[in-house]
Amino acid sequence: MVVVSPTFSVPAEGILMQLPSVKLIVNNDVDLGTATLYITEHNVVWGGGVGRQGGPSPTVTLMYQNISLHAIQRDPGPGLILVINHELNLPEMTQQGAGDAIADEDDEYDADEEPMTKLRFVPANDNDLEGLFLAMNQGQALHPDPADEVDDDEDPYMDGEEFDDGEDEFEDAEESNASPEEAAARLRQMRLDNVNGAHERLNDEAEDAEIGE
Repeated sequence: MVVVSPTFSVPAEGILMQLPSVKLIVNNDVDLGTATLYITEHNVVWGGGVGRQGGPSPTVTLMYQNISLHAIQRDPGPGLILVINHELNLPEMTQQGAGDAIADEDDEYDADEEPMTKLRFVPANDNDLEGLFLAMNQGQALHPDPADEVDDDEDPYMDGEEFDDGEDEFEDAEESNASPEEAAARLRQMRLDNVNGAHERLNDEAEDAEIGE
């Protein structure tokens, strides 16, 4: 299920990672604005921010069973890509010309093709991409899809493999077959490193202040 709502509330439980100031771009050309991205044990939520036109951003909630792929994109810019098996239609998409792009592709339309939308989440700091990817690994592992149980040789999204989707290139930053426990341990270590780094910066600033006096 994919839910788009004009209202927002912070997920109540099971938050694996939350990151403010994350831009959301739909299908490469529709900028929905900047909001907080919550990756939880139950779903993925983006909302509580500012839309491209200055008003409140919409809230987009994704269930894991609708996410067919998550990966780190390197070109045209760093970002966390989620491909969902749902055609996302928003007023912002029509306003920014997405409707014209879809109309141009009518000749190639195949009724048998599954609807698909590509979401690119762009954090303010590229260093946060690994944490987002690990959190996605952990959340996705909690919701396995029996229909996706295929041999590695038949899997179109092999771990660590680069592949082209039109003009875009994706690259998995980590092995996506990591267990939830391994992903959780890596996230805890990253948080600990961030806390230690903050403490070191505070100590350095204090020492500099003493020297200045």
